[in-house]
Amino acid sequence: MSYIVYAWLTSITYGVGSVVGKIATKHHINNPWLYNFAWWVFTLICIVPFAIAGGVGWPTDWSSMVWLGVANAVSGLLFIHAFYAVDLSILSPLSNLRIPLVAISGVLLLGETLTAMQWIFIAVIFIAGGFVNMDERMNIRSIFNKKVVLAMSWILTSVWFNSLIKYASQRNGFWEVSLWSTVLALIFVLPTIPLFYNGVIKTSIRHYYGLILSTILFTAGFLFSVKALGENVSISMAIISLPIAMFITMILSVFAPKLLEKRTVKVYAVRFAAATVMFLAALGLSR
Repeated sequence: MSYIVYAWLTSITYGVGSVVGKIATKHHINNPWLYNFAWWVFTLICIVPFAIAGGVGWPTDWSSMVWLGVANAVSGLLFIHAFYAVDLSILSPLSNLRIPLVAISGVLLLGETLTAMQWIFIAVIFIAGGFVNMDERMNIRSIFNKKVVLAMSWILTSVWFNSLIKYASQRNGFWEVSLWSTVLALIFVLPTIPLFYNGVIKTSIRHYYGLILSTILFTAGFLFSVKALGENVSISMAIISLPIAMFITMILSVFAPKLLEKRTVKVYAVRFAAATVMFLAALGLSR
């Protein structure tokens, strides 16, 4: 299949997985450190049988795999903490900021050049990203706060992670990248166990159901993303960054407001308009 198909599959599974996972963080698992560790454990469990069936072996380039594992662990940890702190209707469209950051990193690190129109697209994405953060107060202060800084930290590290996927994929096989980056990420988060150990005992098994379903969806999305990003980064990122989770969240705010979040129609209208502008600008930038 084309990398575009894999990118769309990534976007859909990530979107639905984000909604299911956000519900789990709000109603079932209160400790983000516990959620993060369990997420990696279940992700590894999901990947192992497919990797074995796919004939996984040892990586041919351990250096690229170690760096990918580090980026995977750091990006994943920041994502989970942002997941707990930020509205999904904000976090989802902010993913589009990865597109201009990839373009800017290409200029700074690889000596690439951008046209005047591409710089305009980048400016539009960042300006629209500010409006995504608006709340009921419609105050400029809502754009700059600790939660937004946390989300931006995740976005920056995810750009690093996605770039390393392509780098590692050029030196290792698909299943080697998929499996060993997950194994290494889990190893790197082992030191966090003391931060949630007591919570494991107090958390009922049934409270993990939402996390498990979300992990299955995220694992599928991760495997699809390795296929997509291994062939093309810019266009794949534009598709993967579609705010599908935001659309689902807005629908649920009408029919099940207590499930995730409930904002006013005005807030959602502003966020939706800003998300649309960000996506269209990101699409233009990726061409």
